[in-house]
Order: sequence, then C-alpha cells, then structure tokens
Amino acid sequence: MGYVVRMPKLGLEMENGTLLEWFLEEGAATDEGAVVAEIESEKTTAEVDARESGVLRRVFLEAGETVAPGTPIGIIAGADEEIDGLLAEAEADLGDVSETGGSDTTSEPAGEPSATTGSETSGTPGEAAGSSETADAAPKASPRAKKRADELGVDLAGIDGTGPQGAVTEADVEASADATGGDAEGAGAGDGDVRATPRARKRAEELGVDLAAVNGSGPQGAITEDDVEAHAESAAGGAEAMEPDAEVGAGQPDEGSGATRTLREERAFDGMRRTIAKRLSESYREAVHVTEHREVDAEALLAAVDAAEETLDADVSMTDVLLLALSDALDEHPAFNATFEDDTHRLYEEHNLCLAVDVEQGLVTPVVPDVGSKSLSALAAERREIVQRTLDGDYTMADLQGGTFTVTNLGVLGVESFDPIINPPQIAILGVNTLLDRVVMGDDGTPETRRVLPLDLSFDHRVVDGADAARFLGTLAENIESPWALLPEEVVAAREGSTDSGSETAAESTPREATARSTEGMAGTVSAQGTEQRYGDGPEPSPVDLFLGSLAACLSLSIRYQAEMRDVAVGDIDVETDAQPESGSVESIDITVRLDAPDADESTLERVVEYGERSCHVAELLREDLPVEVSWERLEA
Repeated sequence: MGYVVRMPKLGLEMENGTLLEWFLEEGAATDEGAVVAEIESEKTTAEVDARESGVLRRVFLEAGETVAPGTPIGIIAGADEEIDGLLAEAEADLGDVSETGGSDTTSEPAGEPSATTGSETSGTPGEAAGSSETADAAPKASPRAKKRADELGVDLAGIDGTGPQGAVTEADVEASADATGGDAEGAGAGDGDVRATPRARKRAEELGVDLAAVNGSGPQGAITEDDVEAHAESAAGGAEAMEPDAEVGAGQPDEGSGATRTLREERAFDGMRRTIAKRLSESYREAVHVTEHREVDAEALLAAVDAAEETLDADVSMTDVLLLALSDALDEHPAFNATFEDDTHRLYEEHNLCLAVDVEQGLVTPVVPDVGSKSLSALAAERREIVQRTLDGDYTMADLQGGTFTVTNLGVLGVESFDPIINPPQIAILGVNTLLDRVVMGDDGTPETRRVLPLDLSFDHRVVDGADAARFLGTLAENIESPWALLPEEVVAAREGSTDSGSETAAESTPREATARSTEGMAGTVSAQGTEQRYGDGPEPSPVDLFLGSLAACLSLSIRYQAEMRDVAVGDIDVETDAQPESGSVESIDITVRLDAPDADESTLERVVEYGERSCHVAELLREDLPVEVSWERLEA
C-alpha cells in the first residue's frame, strides 16, 4: 500500500527541514529500507528510508527547498497502484502550508498518511466559505505548478485545474502559457503583492521593515518571520539593502560611491547557521548578560592530567579534569546548573554539561550527561567519543538535548579572553582560554613563572547575582588549583610517588595486609607490618577502638596532605573520633578535628578539612553505611 513521504521531525526543537538530495528519480523503483532522500534540520542531517518497496510516483519538494516537519515531499506506491487518494491528501496538506505561510505556520501537517479527504484535512466547509479572499489570493495548486507559474509569469487565478479536487498542475500552467503566449502579467496579482507569512507581516510592521526589500527563504520564496528579523539586524548593522532583482557584476561600482565591490559568493543564511543566529540573538536580547573573568593557577591541574594519563587506561585531557572540577562546583552552587523559561528558574540534579564543538556548518553543543556520576576514565572516554561523532557529523538530536550548563573552549585557538553568549534556556556558560605564563612571587620570595588558565563566566543577571557568580568561580578555581580530591585513588598515589624523590615509601613497598587472631574469650591480637597489637574487652582497646584509631589516623594524614597541597602551614593535627552508642552496634560517628594553623583563614581551613575527609579511604568506607559528622576548630596553644 502506497504512502505519502513526509519531512521527518528530528527533534522537539526542529522547526524546518531542508531537502538536500533525492537518491532516485521520479518514476524509479526502490526497496523497503533503502535510502531515498537526505534532509537537514537546523542542527543535524538525516536519511529518509523507504517504508515499503515501490516506485517514487511523485516529487513535491526539490533539493534545496525548506518546509516544516510533516510536510509531504513525495509519494511512494506500487507502479500500477491507484494514488488519487494519496495525491488528494498530499495536495490538501501542501495547500494548507502555502496558505499559512509555509514553514512559518503554527500547525504541522499530519505525521502519517490518513484516509481523510482533502476537504477534511484542510478544514470544514464553513471555514472555507469564510475565507473567500484567501482562496482568491492562493488558488489550490501543486508546488511545482506554482514554481512553473512564477517562471512563466502565469497567473494561477486564471487557470482551470485538472488535478485532484481541481488543483492546478504543472501541465495546466504550461498549457495556459502556450494558449496566451506566455504573457500573463497583470492578470490579477498586484505588482505590490509580496508573498509573506502573517507572522512575517506582523513582525515587519513592528520593526519597520519593507517586505519588498526582503529575500524570502520559505516555500516558493515566501518571506518568514526569521527573514524579517535577519533583514532588520543586517540593516541595523549598517548593511546596505539591495533591491531584490539588482545584479552586481564583477567590478561594478556601488551607486553613489567610488569604491568597487566585486561579489565573490552569496551564501544563503539558512539551516544550522540560521538556527544559531536565531537562538543566540534571542539569548542576547532576552538574557541580561554579565561576564566575570578570573585567572586560575593551572600547575596542579596539568600535573593531575599527567598523573591520570600515566596511571589510568584512558586518554585523559585537561578538559576531562576541568569537567570534574566544574561538576563539583555546581554541587555547591546548584543555581547555575539550571534553565530559565516562562519566568521559572529550574534547578537540576544531573550535571548534563554541553561542550561547544566547531563543525563546518557552525557551532553545535553535544551533551555529556550526568558528569558527576562518572569516573574520570569513563568521563574521558565518553567525552572523546561524543565529540568525535559530532565532528564526523554522526550525532543525533538526542545528543544535543537535556543540557544544564555549557563549556566553550577558544583556548585551542589562542584566545586569551572573550564574552561567551549563554546557550538558552540555560543561565550560564563557562569560557575557557589559552594557558598563559605569569611571573609570580614564590614561597621563598623569588620570582617564578607559573601557568595560569583564564576563565570567563557569562551568566543571566535576571536569575543570579554577580556575587553568586564570583563565589561559583571561586569554588571552581579552588577545585582547579587543588584537583586531587576529585581524582581516583591510584592517580593520587601516582602523584605522591612522583614527589618522593624516586624512593619507594613503606606503603608502596609493603602489601597492605593485617591478621587478627582471637586467643581466648573476647581477646586477641592484630598483626600488621611486623607489629602486634592486643585487643580485648578490658583495659586493652576493643576492635571498635582500633577501627576508630585507624579512621583518625587516616583523616589526620589526609588533612595534612591537603594543607601541603595548598601551601597552608599546619602544626599539630588532632582528630577525635566518638562512636555512638557506647555499647553494641555502632550507629553514628562524630569526628572533631583540631588544627594548629594560626596563619590560615577560616575558609581555607574549612576547605582543607572538607577535602581531607573526602580523600580519606577509611572514611569513604563508612559514607554509605553510617552517618559521619565532621567538625573542626583551631587547636589552642
């Protein structure tokens, strides 16, 4: 059974589709599943497969033409199959599209063929009777007939159609042209009549745009709302409007100017480029853009990347570690992991980070989903895979949806600072620049050169304030300058080994093994690394006591390590652990950390303790099973 081939809808945000190519001629046979056409949406390309075997009986759309999703583009049916019903259905839908302004209509044709007649599809008889002016202005005709009429200068209103339901066909147009000598000028259409959608006319009135000076990109050259806005923006930028029929020859001087402009090429502003322009123009007009800039010491970040590449079975880049640092910062500042639509600020749990990727057609932003739940190895592999698919053009609309925050990196092109435009409906975007060398004063008071990473955070000031953005950037900077707590244990261990002057530590040279032996009653011994510790239920420590001691020792070492990473001078570190209740199964653990650090400020010590607890392996074992409360205070002299 034959069917109407329609422009597919590739995603929720798709508004138009352009036919790039038919892979068979009208009248040629095809098999089920074979590719019959290729189309392009605003963000991607796709192939149209034959739903069943048959013959391409009709073509309604030529290569390069753009229509809304669901618009008929052809008919596939058996070679001898009756297709009057399919023609009526397609012609009715195409008539609706033409009368409502092509791709700029607010209603889409049906996504699947149906058994309804043309009158049922196009509206009730009462509605048709109430639109006599529209009917007179737009006679029912096939797209090819309208195109041929434009070429021959024939007025469709004066032609009796022989197609389904009296529609004018291409043959009717040619017959009329032959009968009148091809001269149908002045037959009814006014010289001032411009084909434009109702929304385009309304927008033109708002912007004061003369529709006669606008080049239409809709079906049959109809002017759309986007065409009007693009023309207005061009005029506002100082571009000179050219008459639609004017031709610029090589070396022809502009009127009123002594300079010569030789036209090299004209590029249609459509497809992905038009979508990018529309979305970013909307973002710039609607969002209150503010950009804050900050330089971050990148030495630890680069060292972390080197350690990860040496340790993990993955190709880790600076971007991967940066994404982990960003995800952690979004945990602390969830207002930035959000969208703003319909006067509603929506905050999301998952950190679905978009990466701006430069492709031939423009800029696309594929999503790396739920970054916070991924290991560094998994993140690196997934990011690399989706970026490569995007560069190869193999991405889908699903790859571009669901983002909550965007990262754009112009540092690879040597850019030192820029003001990125927010990717709507998100509320913020992070710009990453090229690494720079900065001369700073070292700990010993002598100048030294360090690499810094300039960052640019653009945000919507309607939703968050400048102080919020500054705090968010501050957290991100801390994560970049001390990324080790975010990395796998083996990467941290590799880094520690690399700073040990090449000598093996006891932990690296000796296996982590311990043996417990119960000798009598509740007493026994624990042996580890050649030492033995008795335990019991009397004056000797119990197994719980030994565990709490291990937890305290691990925390003290982790906190000291975090302090050293931040160049924070710390003397004694006391860690007190208290298990509750005092007998029976442990239900909770309270930890108090006391530090001798008179020169460190409160926020720095807070961060040192927080990351020390995160990187303590013993504490990590407890997190999912027991509530652990950690507090800290300064150690009194």
